Amino acid sequence: MPSRLPCRRPLPCAPEGMETGDGTPAAASPGARERSAYRFWTRDIVRFQDLDRLGHVNNVSFAIYLESGRVDFLETLNPGATAGAGVGWVIARLVLDFVAEARYPADVEIGSRIVHIGRTSCIIGQGLFIGERCFGAAESVCVWADTNAGRSQPLPADVRAALDAYHVPGAPRL
Repeated sequence: MPSRLPCRRPLPCAPEGMETGDGTPAAASPGARERSAYRFWTRDIVRFQDLDRLGHVNNVSFAIYLESGRVDFLETLNPGATAGAGVGWVIARLVLDFVAEARYPADVEIGSRIVHIGRTSCIIGQGLFIGERCFGAAESVCVWADTNAGRSQPLPADVRAALDAYHVPGAPRL
């Protein structure tokens, strides 16, 4: 079974796209296909079963790697929030760019960051990497919801604070 433990990279001194301590603008935020764009990492592997008839990782597997990273990320920020019962996260939208081929065998690293925080939702930006090469990039809209009532709810202060720690203001979008 693959290791799904997070591989966190240290936060930069000044978040990208913001001002540094002396009031000068920090460097522009890296794009979704750059490793330096991400502050949170999850590891997975390419399995033989992930391949199509040509030996490429199939489209469904891209979404599965993203889910592994997204769930690990959200569970680290708010333990129990993806359990599927009561109040927690539900995914409302997934936009995925297939950037390059991926093949077996390989280690996959899934980078995650917050690109937008709304009243009841957030947008998670993610990149799929084998080594330094990006093979997929995505954005997921995740909604804080009461699954019993079937309704979204405003983000609680502690959830918003956890998201803020990984928020990259002005991050380039897909």
